[in-house]
Amino acid sequence: MLEVADELVEARARQSRLEALNREIAHETEIAEAAPSVVDAVRDRRAQIEAIARELEQQWVSQGPLVSAWQRAVELSQLAEGSGADTAEYGDEVDRARHRVEDARLGTRELLDRLCTEREHLADAMLAAPFDLPTPPAVRDDGRPEAGRRDALGLIELADEAVAAARSEQVRARRRVAEASAEAAGLGDAGELADRVAELERALPESLDVPGSAPPSAGMRLQRAGVRVRSAGMA
Repeated sequence: MLEVADELVEARARQSRLEALNREIAHETEIAEAAPSVVDAVRDRRAQIEAIARELEQQWVSQGPLVSAWQRAVELSQLAEGSGADTAEYGDEVDRARHRVEDARLGTRELLDRLCTEREHLADAMLAAPFDLPTPPAVRDDGRPEAGRRDALGLIELADEAVAAARSEQVRARRRVAEASAEAAGLGDAGELADRVAELERALPESLDVPGSAPPSAGMRLQRAGVRVRSAGMA
Protein backbone atom coordinates (compact mmCIF):
# COMPACT_ATOMS: atom_id res chain seq x y z
CA MET A 1 0.00 0.00 0.00
CA LEU A 2 2.82 2.40 0.82
CA GLU A 3 4.55 1.62 -2.47
CA VAL A 4 1.34 2.41 -4.34
CA ALA A 5 0.98 5.67 -2.41
CA ASP A 6 4.57 6.67 -3.15
CA GLU A 7 4.16 5.89 -6.84
CA LEU A 8 0.93 7.90 -6.97
CA VAL A 9 2.61 10.93 -5.42
CA GLU A 10 5.48 10.65 -7.90
CA ALA A 11 3.11 10.15 -10.85
CA ARG A 12 1.03 13.17 -9.87
CA ALA A 13 4.21 15.27 -9.60
CA ARG A 14 5.27 14.15 -13.07
CA GLN A 15 1.78 14.89 -14.38
CA SER A 16 1.80 18.38 -12.83
CA ARG A 17 5.25 19.09 -14.22
CA LEU A 18 4.23 17.87 -17.66
CA GLU A 19 1.18 20.14 -17.67
CA ALA A 20 3.34 23.10 -16.64
CA LEU A 21 5.86 22.30 -19.38
CA ASN A 22 3.12 22.05 -22.00
CA ARG A 23 1.77 25.44 -20.97
CA GLU A 24 5.26 26.89 -21.14
CA ILE A 25 5.87 25.33 -24.56
CA ALA A 26 2.61 26.81 -25.86
CA HIS A 27 3.51 30.26 -24.50
CA GLU A 28 7.07 30.21 -25.80
CA THR A 29 5.88 28.92 -29.18
CA GLU A 30 3.50 31.86 -29.38
CA ILE A 31 6.40 34.23 -28.72
CA ALA A 32 8.63 32.57 -31.31
CA GLU A 33 5.91 32.66 -33.95
CA ALA A 34 4.81 36.24 -33.19
CA ALA A 35 8.27 37.82 -33.10
CA PRO A 36 8.70 38.14 -36.91
CA SER A 37 5.34 39.93 -37.21
CA VAL A 38 6.34 42.30 -34.42
CA VAL A 39 9.64 43.02 -36.17
CA ASP A 40 7.87 43.72 -39.48
CA ALA A 41 5.28 46.00 -37.86
CA VAL A 42 7.87 47.99 -35.93
CA ARG A 43 10.15 48.33 -38.97
CA ASP A 44 7.22 49.62 -41.06
CA ARG A 45 6.52 52.32 -38.49
CA ARG A 46 10.22 53.10 -38.23
CA ALA A 47 10.39 53.77 -41.96
CA GLN A 48 7.49 56.22 -41.74
CA ILE A 49 9.01 58.00 -38.75
CA GLU A 50 12.39 58.21 -40.49
CA ALA A 51 10.73 59.91 -43.49
CA ILE A 52 9.11 62.45 -41.16
CA ALA A 53 12.46 63.05 -39.43
CA ARG A 54 14.04 63.89 -42.79
CA GLU A 55 11.25 66.37 -43.60
CA LEU A 56 11.61 67.97 -40.17
CA GLU A 57 15.35 68.33 -40.74
CA GLN A 58 14.68 70.05 -44.07
CA GLN A 59 12.26 72.45 -42.37
CA TRP A 60 14.78 73.08 -39.61
CA VAL A 61 17.35 74.11 -42.20
CA SER A 62 14.92 76.22 -44.21
CA GLN A 63 13.50 77.97 -41.14
CA GLY A 64 16.93 78.74 -39.73
CA PRO A 65 17.34 82.05 -41.64
CA LEU A 66 13.78 83.08 -40.73
CA VAL A 67 14.43 82.47 -37.05
CA SER A 68 17.75 84.30 -37.25
CA ALA A 69 16.05 87.28 -38.90
CA TRP A 70 13.44 87.31 -36.15
CA GLN A 71 16.13 87.22 -33.47
CA ARG A 72 18.04 90.06 -35.14
CA ALA A 73 14.87 92.14 -35.36
CA VAL A 74 14.20 91.57 -31.65
CA GLU A 75 17.78 92.53 -30.78
CA LEU A 76 17.61 95.71 -32.87
CA SER A 77 14.32 96.62 -31.23
CA GLN A 78 15.84 96.14 -27.80
CA LEU A 79 18.89 98.22 -28.73
CA ALA A 80 16.65 100.99 -30.02
CA GLU A 81 14.58 100.91 -26.86
CA GLY A 82 17.72 101.02 -24.74
CA SER A 83 19.02 104.06 -26.60
CA GLY A 84 15.75 105.93 -26.40
CA ALA A 85 15.10 105.79 -30.16
CA ASP A 86 11.69 105.28 -31.74
CA THR A 87 11.02 101.52 -31.71
CA ALA A 88 7.88 101.56 -33.86
CA GLU A 89 9.71 100.62 -37.07
CA TYR A 90 11.68 97.92 -35.32
CA GLY A 91 8.54 96.61 -33.67
CA ASP A 92 6.87 96.26 -37.06
CA GLU A 93 9.85 94.32 -38.36
CA VAL A 94 9.74 92.05 -35.31
CA ASP A 95 6.07 91.31 -36.04
CA ARG A 96 6.74 90.62 -39.72
CA ALA A 97 9.67 88.32 -38.90
CA ARG A 98 7.61 86.49 -36.29
CA HIS A 99 4.73 86.00 -38.73
CA ARG A 100 7.12 84.55 -41.33
CA VAL A 101 8.34 82.01 -38.76
CA GLU A 102 4.81 81.18 -37.64
CA ASP A 103 3.65 80.70 -41.24
CA ALA A 104 6.58 78.37 -41.91
CA ARG A 105 5.76 76.38 -38.78
CA LEU A 106 2.25 75.63 -39.95
CA GLY A 107 3.88 72.98 -42.13
CA THR A 108 5.87 71.83 -39.13
CA ARG A 109 2.66 71.36 -37.16
CA GLU A 110 1.32 69.08 -39.89
CA LEU A 111 4.49 66.97 -39.68
CA LEU A 112 4.24 66.82 -35.91
CA ASP A 113 0.64 65.63 -36.19
CA ARG A 114 1.81 62.88 -38.52
CA LEU A 115 4.59 62.02 -36.08
CA CYS A 116 2.05 61.73 -33.25
CA THR A 117 -0.02 59.35 -35.39
CA GLU A 118 3.02 57.22 -36.22
CA ARG A 119 3.99 57.16 -32.55
CA GLU A 120 0.54 55.71 -31.76
CA HIS A 121 0.95 53.07 -34.48
CA LEU A 122 4.38 52.20 -33.09
CA ALA A 123 2.94 51.87 -29.59
CA ASP A 124 0.19 49.57 -30.91
CA ALA A 125 2.77 47.39 -32.67
CA MET A 126 4.77 47.05 -29.46
CA LEU A 127 1.74 46.37 -27.28
CA ALA A 128 0.67 43.59 -29.65
CA ALA A 129 3.83 41.64 -28.83
CA PRO A 130 3.38 38.70 -26.42
CA PHE A 131 6.44 39.94 -24.52
CA ASP A 132 7.39 43.19 -22.84
CA LEU A 133 8.57 46.10 -24.97
CA PRO A 134 9.00 49.73 -23.84
CA THR A 135 6.20 52.23 -24.44
CA PRO A 136 7.23 54.97 -26.90
CA PRO A 137 7.36 58.41 -25.23
CA ALA A 138 4.83 61.01 -26.30
CA VAL A 139 5.77 63.63 -28.89
CA ARG A 140 6.39 66.90 -27.07
CA ASP A 141 4.15 69.90 -27.64
CA ASP A 142 6.87 72.00 -29.24
CA GLY A 143 6.32 73.64 -32.62
CA ARG A 144 9.99 73.84 -33.57
CA PRO A 145 11.11 71.42 -36.29
CA GLU A 146 14.39 70.70 -34.47
CA ALA A 147 12.45 69.59 -31.38
CA GLY A 148 10.19 67.38 -33.46
CA ARG A 149 13.23 65.90 -35.20
CA ARG A 150 14.76 64.99 -31.83
CA ASP A 151 11.54 63.24 -30.86
CA ALA A 152 11.48 61.38 -34.18
CA LEU A 153 15.10 60.26 -33.75
CA GLY A 154 14.24 59.05 -30.25
CA LEU A 155 11.37 56.98 -31.64
CA ILE A 156 13.65 55.55 -34.33
CA GLU A 157 16.19 54.51 -31.69
CA LEU A 158 13.41 52.93 -29.62
CA ALA A 159 12.13 51.06 -32.68
CA ASP A 160 15.61 49.67 -33.33
CA GLU A 161 15.80 48.52 -29.72
CA ALA A 162 12.38 46.87 -30.04
CA VAL A 163 13.43 45.01 -33.19
CA ALA A 164 16.57 43.75 -31.47
CA ALA A 165 14.55 42.72 -28.40
CA ALA A 166 11.97 40.87 -30.52
CA ARG A 167 14.67 38.94 -32.36
CA SER A 168 16.35 38.10 -29.06
CA GLU A 169 13.02 36.92 -27.64
CA GLN A 170 12.51 34.68 -30.66
CA VAL A 171 15.92 33.04 -30.18
CA ARG A 172 15.34 32.63 -26.43
CA ALA A 173 11.81 31.24 -26.95
CA ARG A 174 12.96 28.69 -29.50
CA ARG A 175 15.73 27.54 -27.17
CA ARG A 176 13.32 27.23 -24.27
CA VAL A 177 10.80 25.29 -26.40
CA ALA A 178 13.54 22.80 -27.28
CA GLU A 179 14.60 22.45 -23.64
CA ALA A 180 11.06 22.10 -22.32
CA SER A 181 10.12 19.66 -25.08
CA ALA A 182 13.08 17.44 -24.23
CA GLU A 183 12.16 17.46 -20.54
CA ALA A 184 8.51 16.75 -21.35
CA ALA A 185 9.49 13.81 -23.53
CA GLY A 186 11.36 12.34 -20.59
CA LEU A 187 8.24 12.47 -18.44
CA GLY A 188 6.27 10.21 -20.77
CA ASP A 189 2.99 10.42 -22.67
CA ALA A 190 0.35 12.61 -21.02
CA GLY A 191 -2.45 10.17 -21.75
CA GLU A 192 -0.58 7.18 -20.42
CA LEU A 193 0.45 9.11 -17.34
CA ALA A 194 -3.15 10.14 -16.67
CA ASP A 195 -4.27 6.52 -17.00
CA ARG A 196 -1.59 5.39 -14.54
CA VAL A 197 -2.62 8.05 -12.03
CA ALA A 198 -6.24 6.93 -12.27
CA GLU A 199 -5.22 3.29 -11.86
CA LEU A 200 -3.17 4.03 -8.75
CA GLU A 201 -5.96 6.15 -7.27
CA ARG A 202 -8.35 3.23 -7.68
CA ALA A 203 -5.87 0.97 -5.93
CA LEU A 204 -5.89 3.10 -2.79
CA PRO A 205 -8.75 3.34 -0.30
CA GLU A 206 -10.26 6.68 0.65
CA SER A 207 -9.35 6.06 4.29
CA LEU A 208 -7.18 3.58 6.12
CA ASP A 209 -6.44 2.49 9.67
CA VAL A 210 -2.71 2.54 10.22
CA PRO A 211 -1.54 -0.04 12.78
CA GLY A 212 0.90 0.92 15.47
CA SER A 213 3.47 -1.43 13.94
CA ALA A 214 3.60 0.59 10.71
CA PRO A 215 6.72 2.69 9.94
CA PRO A 216 6.63 6.19 11.47
CA SER A 217 6.40 7.76 7.99
CA ALA A 218 3.48 5.60 6.87
CA GLY A 219 0.76 8.02 7.84
CA MET A 220 2.45 10.95 6.15
CA ARG A 221 3.14 8.98 2.95
CA LEU A 222 -0.48 7.86 2.72
CA GLN A 223 -1.77 11.37 3.40
CA ARG A 224 0.42 12.78 0.64
CA ALA A 225 -1.34 10.37 -1.70
CA GLY A 226 -4.73 11.68 -0.54
CA VAL A 227 -5.67 8.85 1.83
CA ARG A 228 -7.41 9.79 5.09
CA VAL A 229 -5.36 8.15 7.79
CA ARG A 230 -6.71 6.89 11.11
CA SER A 231 -4.61 5.37 13.85
CA ALA A 232 -5.49 1.85 14.90
CA GLY A 233 -8.03 1.76 17.71
CA MET A 234 -9.70 5.08 16.73
CA ALA A 235 -13.49 5.04 16.42
